[in-house]
Amino acid sequence: MVVELNYINESSLEELKVNILSNLDKYKSDGVWLDRFFGGSAWSFTSNIRIENIDLHMPQSSTLHFDFENTKKIYTSLKGLSVIQATDERLWTYLTHTTFWNYMRKRWPVESYLEKDKPVDTIKERYFFMANRDRALIRNGIARLWWYGYVSYDENREDPFELTKVLLSKLDIAQSLLERSFSRNPDITKAVLSVLKQKEQDSSFIDRENFRSLMMYINQLGGVTILDTLDREDLEELVRKKIEVLA
Repeated sequence: MVVELNYINESSLEELKVNILSNLDKYKSDGVWLDRFFGGSAWSFTSNIRIENIDLHMPQSSTLHFDFENTKKIYTSLKGLSVIQATDERLWTYLTHTTFWNYMRKRWPVESYLEKDKPVDTIKERYFFMANRDRALIRNGIARLWWYGYVSYDENREDPFELTKVLLSKLDIAQSLLERSFSRNPDITKAVLSVLKQKEQDSSFIDRENFRSLMMYINQLGGVTILDTLDREDLEELVRKKIEVLA
C-alpha cells in the first residue's frame, strides 16, 4: 500500500515542544492524540513524497536485532529522501507521534522516563530533535533508523545491508560512529565499517575503548585532511593502519 508522507507544520511543532510537560499523560496514551490536542486546527500537511506502508517490528528482548530489521524497512522505503529532507525535524516528529506511535510506545515508553530528573529532555530526545543536531539525528526514535541505513547501505555488496549489521552489532559502534560531524559522509562511515567487517572475520574485532580512540582520530584527521576528497580505498587504508596501531 502506497501512502503519502506527512509533515507536522512549524507552528504546531513548536506548540508541541513547549507543552511536553503538560502533555506527559498524553505520552502514556496507547492512541494517537494530536487531533484532540490541536482541537481541529490544521497541524500537518502532505508532502509530494509517496512511500510504501511500513510495518515495523515491535521490539522485545534483543533491541539491536529489531533495530537492524527496522532499519532495513525504514531505509528501503525512504531511500529516496535527500539529506536535507532527512534532517527535517517536522518529518520525524510527525512519524514519532502518529504513523509509528505504537512502535514508539513499545520502544521508548514514557513511563520509564518519569522517574528521571528530566523526563521532558528525554521525550524531546526521542520524539523530537534535541539541541545538538548531529546527535539529534540518531536519538530521534525513527530518524535514527533511516540514518543507520544511509551511512551503511552499500548497493555494491551482495547483501546491501551487510555493513548495517556491523554498525548495529554493538550499540557503542553506532553511537560513537554516528555522533560525529563526519558521519553524514557515507563514504567515511562505510570505509570504517568495511574494515571492521574484515577485522571481525579475522577474529580481531576491536574493543569499545579502541573504537572510541579510532573515532577521535578520524575526527581530528578531518581538521587537517579533507576527508571528502579521499576515495574509499584511501579511507579504508587510513582506518586499517590506525586499527593496527590500536590493536
